[in-house]
Amino acid sequence: MDLHQPVMTAVDLGCSSGKNTLFFVSKVIKVLGHDSDEKSRCNPVELQFFLNGLPGNNFNHVFRSLERFKESITARHKENTPLPPFYIAGLPGSYYTRLFPRQSCHLFHSSFCLHWRSRVPAGLEEGGREYLNEGNIYIAKTTPAGVAELYQRQFQNDMLLFLKLRYEELVLGGQMVLTFLGRKYEDIYNNGYLNHPWGLLARSLQSLVEDVRKP
Repeated sequence: MDLHQPVMTAVDLGCSSGKNTLFFVSKVIKVLGHDSDEKSRCNPVELQFFLNGLPGNNFNHVFRSLERFKESITARHKENTPLPPFYIAGLPGSYYTRLFPRQSCHLFHSSFCLHWRSRVPAGLEEGGREYLNEGNIYIAKTTPAGVAELYQRQFQNDMLLFLKLRYEELVLGGQMVLTFLGRKYEDIYNNGYLNHPWGLLARSLQSLVEDVRKP
């Protein structure tokens, strides 16, 4: 990626709203600050960060923490290297839609978000009454093969759409850093340690629903 440019746009897709929200931002600033040469120090690249989340997410905590973040990162930065100018903005919207103009972004980052589907797979509810994956919130041992295929097809469609959209938005030579869960085995029912916690969560939710229904 060419760092000798006036403005660099970096995006955190599906950002969190907790203490680690600005971790990605701080790392990019740190790397560019350390890797800047004599030429770029005289005319440093300006960084534009977009923190993306769904419209229903509460960005208030993030915005309130920005001033404290700027003070902290300025204090930690080495005096002999200039701190790159940076600007941070919130961007509501689904990453399964176009978010930016064509070829306008240099770096996309997403951490443990891409396992969320864009929608519930069509056909999971039969006749509007019978839930085909009843009792589960994940692919479990009791999940019918047809339901697993619906989820696989939805994942393929979502991932292809995601990559197509980001391809349109990335500049030539732009990069993506994507971190998400995957399976070690082709057998979808053999997901090791992941099946157990989701099974416990499903039973906990069922217990809550049953308690609410009690007269």
